[in-house]
Amino acid sequence: MKHKKIALLSLPIIALLSGCGGGGGGGSSLTQITFSDWDSITKPSQVNLEGLSVDFSYTAGSKVSTITNKGVDSTTTASVNYRTNDTISKVSFTSQNGTVTFNEDGTDTIGDTGTTIYGYNQAGSNFLLAANPLNSSVDWNYQTFGIWETGRGTGSGTAGGISVGAATDGSSIPTSGTATYSGYIGGVLVDYDGDDFITRGRVSLGADFTNRTLTFATTSTDYLSPVATTPTWRSDSSLNISNVAGTKLSWSAATNSFTGNVVDGNSLSGTVTGKFYGPAAEEVGGIYNISGSGLNRHAGAFGAKR
Repeated sequence: MKHKKIALLSLPIIALLSGCGGGGGGGSSLTQITFSDWDSITKPSQVNLEGLSVDFSYTAGSKVSTITNKGVDSTTTASVNYRTNDTISKVSFTSQNGTVTFNEDGTDTIGDTGTTIYGYNQAGSNFLLAANPLNSSVDWNYQTFGIWETGRGTGSGTAGGISVGAATDGSSIPTSGTATYSGYIGGVLVDYDGDDFITRGRVSLGADFTNRTLTFATTSTDYLSPVATTPTWRSDSSLNISNVAGTKLSWSAATNSFTGNVVDGNSLSGTVTGKFYGPAAEEVGGIYNISGSGLNRHAGAFGAKR
């Protein structure tokens, strides 16, 4: 398969995602909560989170024609407005490329498919897909991740991945022992000639706290064309990402920021950057950004727990 670009919303993908809308307004006066964990959130409220993101800007006609990599933003912020009935009325996040907002008090749609939260605007030019940490199949308490794109069909826009949550204090990361974290990834993929896809898969990270290293591997990666008449997930093992041979992700002592070099089965290469989340590094999350010749780029985010 040729490497493809970030999945932007079209009418077929909107039809695939819709069906579980929230409905109703979000209210103008909400309790402001600085995120610590999903279990302790009271509703209605606006939950405010911090994290990191990776994004790029693009120009496009019928296909993507140029991509400008913006790199990693470690000062990303996000907010989620919850109604009393647990549905979401608004999602907003700010990265180095600006602020993206989906608001059902306006004309946007927000809903979920169980494991996945989605949002899109009426024109279908902007979209958000995020893991639903409250779903029993995901079952995270300290973080989540998402992917987004803006500007589809308008000639230019931005796209990327975001990881947010309650970061572990650097001094609270274990200094001995090992752990395995398992979870999910989501991404956006552009091939050398500008076609586009959404990706999804599983991720596993093996932590060696004594040596401050992590192995990183994604498996069961699927891709979907958002412009197909009937969007269908298809498997492609060449999209799986892992450490560059002989290397691992690593972090400095008492510092919560790991990074390292990775590659996929099509020789796209780049980096993974992430954080431990929770009081004692119970979970991890982060972003990845790999590229190759031409327009080839695959960027996204992941989350996992022990």
